Amino acid sequence: MDEIVKRGFQEHAKNASDDQEQTYKVNKRLDFKAKVLLYQCISVNIFQKISQAAIAKQAWDMLKKAYGNAGKTKKVPLQSLRRQFEFLSMTDQESIFENFNKIQALVNSMLVYDEVVEDMKIVKKVVRMLTPSFYHIIVAIEESKDLGAITVEEL
Repeated sequence: MDEIVKRGFQEHAKNASDDQEQTYKVNKRLDFKAKVLLYQCISVNIFQKISQAAIAKQAWDMLKKAYGNAGKTKKVPLQSLRRQFEFLSMTDQESIFENFNKIQALVNSMLVYDEVVEDMKIVKKVVRMLTPSFYHIIVAIEESKDLGAITVEEL
């Protein structure tokens, strides 16, 4: 189906062979499925822009033309999420689980923008943001495990 969206397909000639006719029918069916999938993944406002497309390739090209610079617009929110991650801290009233959930929410938000945060970075962040009342736990973890090799799940 990916090929149909990227390359499109040609109408068959009036004197096409049976094989060409069959290929055309298969491509037409794949094109219809691709258009349905595209339409299901977009909002009503965007649908209005591409609804006139006769084939999936035309719809895809319209979407690329309108939203092709999405990589540039991803940078600003991603920078904000990175900053939030770096300055995230724990208060005395919060539990470790609440803080860990905040970190996971930020990491998941960064994933939306194609930013993968390594386990080691998350582990180090969790350890750095713990309050002094948890220092004995940090020491125990550092003595029993290598912080560079521990996973988020193990922490």
